[in-house]
Amino acid sequence: MKNAFHTYSQILQLRGDAIHTLLQSDQGIAFAVKLFLVVSLIAGLGMWFGLPSALRAPTLVDRFDGLVAEVRETVAAMAAAVEATATAIEGKIEETVATASAEFDRRFGGVLAQAGALFDRFASPQMRLNRLLERRTVTVREIEEVVVQAPPTPAQLSLLLTRADASEAETRRLLRLTGITTEQLAAARAAEQAQRDAAMAELQPLLDQLEMSQAEFDALLAQIPATPEQVNAWIKALSTTPEAIGRLLARIKATPAQLNDLVRQVRAEVVKIEPALGERPSRIIRLGGAWLAAPLHYATDWMFFVLVLLLVAKSMGGRATVNQHLGAVALSTAPAVLFLFGYAPDMGDVLSAPLAAALHYTGRILALLGVIWCGALLLKTLSVAHGFGMWKSVGVVLLTWVTIYIVTPLAIVLATGFLVR
Repeated sequence: MKNAFHTYSQILQLRGDAIHTLLQSDQGIAFAVKLFLVVSLIAGLGMWFGLPSALRAPTLVDRFDGLVAEVRETVAAMAAAVEATATAIEGKIEETVATASAEFDRRFGGVLAQAGALFDRFASPQMRLNRLLERRTVTVREIEEVVVQAPPTPAQLSLLLTRADASEAETRRLLRLTGITTEQLAAARAAEQAQRDAAMAELQPLLDQLEMSQAEFDALLAQIPATPEQVNAWIKALSTTPEAIGRLLARIKATPAQLNDLVRQVRAEVVKIEPALGERPSRIIRLGGAWLAAPLHYATDWMFFVLVLLLVAKSMGGRATVNQHLGAVALSTAPAVLFLFGYAPDMGDVLSAPLAAALHYTGRILALLGVIWCGALLLKTLSVAHGFGMWKSVGVVLLTWVTIYIVTPLAIVLATGFLVR
């Protein structure tokens, strides 16, 4: 081991005698190949600086969950914004309507009251009764004033009593005024209930589709306000049926649950895509494989240059064998340990910005020094292996680059043109 480090040191110092001794023996060429492998693996250790980022980076499942969470958050925010806007608009409208109503009452309330009193004075009793039946809320006093002159039917009286929320004593007094018996009122109310039950029976398919109880439906009708008979009239006006309306509303109601089921199914498929060992362990394994393959990648990138360099050197009178030539090129990679930080990926997501920038630029500077050092050592090993002077070695390298980047492309273009003709 001590001798190996001593030899390595001499190579870095561009010692011609040490290089010549290595290239003249098979053991020395084997040492050059081993040196290339070790140096490449040491330089490739820079890849492992990407391990923290690989462990912290979200997996495919994490990204999917994050996307779903962002979509839900966006939808919730949009819904809240729309609701807030609608509430604000509704508040403005109510405020405007209230202000307008107050102003209208202040200006014309007295006139309208007088006009209403005049209308009631000259209108027929039956017209006054019809106007009272059209109102949503009435008082017992208003009923008394009208029914004295225009006796209602039992059904009409039942409706007015319901809207006035009359007590039992008030109901008996109004019955005496109208001459309607308790039995007639009970029969009218039974008929109303039967009519309501018939309307609810028609609407039952709608309630079944929505999985809604009758009490919930009654509460909904009270908010509108409307009656089951009116709802049936609206459905008939739409030329449809309660079943069809129910299916449509049930489909709309089921949409969120269906979307959640779809999200769960897609997530299960995404989980299946992950490697058996898990995505993060697989990243570590791939990183280790890339590191072990670093010498092969390095050799692949430079193999064409090495072969062209051999042909040019031989054409210039080079005396090295193929093994000696390959050994000389392998020895020239000795300073490649300076590429260590050049292989390191961006560390901005792991380190602070100043430290990540310092590591980045330090790695690039060291890599540049390594390239210059490797180039100088390549010229030295070529001159020793082929028996060239230093300047002739420079000419061989330059001619090699000219051959690769100028002569070879022109030859390919000419050959292609000849074959196409």
